[in-house]
Amino acid sequence: MMKERIRDLLNATPFVAFVIHTADGKSLRVVHPDFVLAASDAPHVIVEEPSGRIHTVNIMLVTSLEKESASPSEATQ
Repeated sequence: MMKERIRDLLNATPFVAFVIHTADGKSLRVVHPDFVLAASDAPHVIVEEPSGRIHTVNIMLVTSLEKESASPSEATQ
């Protein structure tokens, strides 16, 4: 279920950045859909930060997903 929710956020048009919260307290910000790999048969997702740092997250440890709200200036671009 959580992986499908992540895929829905990744495929949304227009894309809205979101945060993946994990059981160990990490918050991984997804700023573009190209920074996430969520294969349907894998038990994890891979998130790359803009800096190049890679995180492999077990999908069972994702506690919540949080959409970021677009600022008015971003919404018009």
